[in-house]
Amino acid sequence: MKFSFLVHNFYGVGGTNRAVLNLATGLLDAGHSVEVASVFRRLDRTMFDGDERITLVPLVDTRPRRGDRTDPRLREPSTLIPAHEEFYQQYSQLTDERMLRYLRHTDADVVVGTRPGLNLVIARHAPEHVVRIAQEHMTQDLIHEAVKADISRSYSRIDLAYTVSRADADAFRIGNPVPGTEIKALPNSVPASAIPQADRRSRIVVAAGRLDPIKRYDRLIVAFARAVKDCPGWTLRIYGDGDQRPGLARLIRELGLYGRVLLMGRREDMAAEWVKGAVAAVSSERESFGMTIVEAMRLGLPVVSSDCPVGPREIISHGEDGLLVPTDDFDAYAEALRTVMRDDDLRIRMGRMAVTNSARFDPAHLAAQFARDCAQVLEVRRGEVSRPRRLGRRALTTELTLREAGLARAIADPVLRGIAGNELARRASMGALGRLTRIRPARSTSTRLQSAIKRRISAPGDAPVADCVVSPDLGLRISVGLATYGEDAAVVLSNRDTRDVVRAPLLPSHDGARAVATLDAGALSEGRWNVYLTDGGKVRRRLRPQRMDSRVLSAASSGPGEHAGMLAHVPYQTADGFMAIRSWVRAVHAEVRSLALDGEAVTVDFTWHGPGAPVGAVLRRRGDLAESLSVPTWPASDGKLTMAVPLSALANLRLHRYEDWDVFLRCGQSEVRMGRFADDVVDKKRAYNYPEIHLDQMLPLDLVEEDPAPLLRVRPYYTIDSELSFAIIDRP
Repeated sequence: MKFSFLVHNFYGVGGTNRAVLNLATGLLDAGHSVEVASVFRRLDRTMFDGDERITLVPLVDTRPRRGDRTDPRLREPSTLIPAHEEFYQQYSQLTDERMLRYLRHTDADVVVGTRPGLNLVIARHAPEHVVRIAQEHMTQDLIHEAVKADISRSYSRIDLAYTVSRADADAFRIGNPVPGTEIKALPNSVPASAIPQADRRSRIVVAAGRLDPIKRYDRLIVAFARAVKDCPGWTLRIYGDGDQRPGLARLIRELGLYGRVLLMGRREDMAAEWVKGAVAAVSSERESFGMTIVEAMRLGLPVVSSDCPVGPREIISHGEDGLLVPTDDFDAYAEALRTVMRDDDLRIRMGRMAVTNSARFDPAHLAAQFARDCAQVLEVRRGEVSRPRRLGRRALTTELTLREAGLARAIADPVLRGIAGNELARRASMGALGRLTRIRPARSTSTRLQSAIKRRISAPGDAPVADCVVSPDLGLRISVGLATYGEDAAVVLSNRDTRDVVRAPLLPSHDGARAVATLDAGALSEGRWNVYLTDGGKVRRRLRPQRMDSRVLSAASSGPGEHAGMLAHVPYQTADGFMAIRSWVRAVHAEVRSLALDGEAVTVDFTWHGPGAPVGAVLRRRGDLAESLSVPTWPASDGKLTMAVPLSALANLRLHRYEDWDVFLRCGQSEVRMGRFADDVVDKKRAYNYPEIHLDQMLPLDLVEEDPAPLLRVRPYYTIDSELSFAIIDRP
């Protein structure tokens, strides 16, 4: 069979796109063919690595300098998409015409809609000979009542309607019955990852998803604060971006959890992050399904989740592969976290069951179920309706516009049908209708996410991809597909600052599936290294990361070593989407372990790496006006050392409204910069967010007469090179 999926924007990010991709891949593996019709195309390529076997057909191309971008029909409101549909504002007469044209000429056996508005288009306008499928990826309580009324009127032409959970299917049948349409549950599928599973022995709790109020990360942070009191050494990592980031960072600082709760930002490959954890946490007040739950379970993590009305309870078997907690019970959630954090055996046992139980969400299994359902309907359909002659792709691409009469037939309202017959009246009326009906704003996207998308798509689409694994000896293994490159291929790393070049030949792996370049821990000097692929000639091509496994670094020990120094290589993805390595190589180093802040001092615990021992610390003002503050150090427990930075003494040395002071350790006649290198976090300045400490000003510094009441505060932070510094701010 040939399946066609009609999606809103297959070039962007989102759970629906991932679900479609996974199901489509399962269908392809079973021998079917798949086409994805993306209503919108705004980027040169998709934000994720898709399956090359999928035929991708964009209907409206709004990239710069494309004809659709200036088409006047793009500014005339849609008459096919309901006005209360979430993304109604983005649809137009142009999208209406392109969707109708696509449906008229499709040669698919099965046409699948993926959101309520598109499902209604398929219900009303898909050909009689195809199987018409409606997939609902959002819960019924999120669908507007007016859209539900349209569903009740039009879904009688839908052959099968799928929700992602049984509970939501029941809600559909009860709250919005559609006679003659079978409503079934088809969970989202998640493929098994090629990355090895987590061993569940780390001390990291992992959560992932957009930073949105519905995810209730504030509740998770508060519950973790309670649980971690009895579980020293544990940290919470929250992956994702969104408008709630500043508020969550403020909550972390208020609870004193800086260094223990990290806002990690968005990751394209969450599999490499899940495996660094020992527990997955979900705190949402509502989920349509919970793909992150399945992703974590497939990688061996037990899940502590709020018991949402739908979703998690159909994935997690309470007490077997995870724990379900009442949605608004902070104490119960904290206790559930505490239970799995404290009991290693329970955590390992639950993780193993999570792998076994989550196998039912494999794309092969769910695609087979989906294909069987569609085949049964198709067999009946072929006996009822003769199939028209299939039109080739050329007929579809050369027919640039629909006739007005065709548009009129697509408009149900007789008044609008009359308006459509007159060009001038149609344009004036459609413009007014657009201004009146576009009342629901589209979901906002954070500025940081928009910037990430722009940077990500700037990378060439044909750049070769590679995996990178940090080995237990802290070396690197970079691998590429063996079939793509010849015998002379090699990985070349270039230091951005020094222009040093390191070349590592690519050799076949033991299983013959990939070519691997191996770099010893001492192969790279300090700096940022761009990673290239060369075929033996002078041409180099930047590598894009497919999977970067740095879990060794997330559990790295930073104990003191007499002559060890400090060495760390952290693979990461650059802002423009390429692979890079951040290397720190120090013969002598002071590694920050933790910071404790109070109103008078910042206490720094650190370990010393290298020969000798420090005889004290010194803080130096950055810039031309040199000044220093000496601070004593003393031994602490477990081989650590401690220093306390007196904030008043530091502030009294200030000369400017804003100053940066860098921290050094004295060892003999030399000074060693203090920093935090021994983990897997490249951007520590963003992840480790410390609060400002407000100081009482005994002697105000009157540098600006018109500012009578400056506010003096001190804040520790990590520089872009992960070195510890202090900022003194003496201004509002």
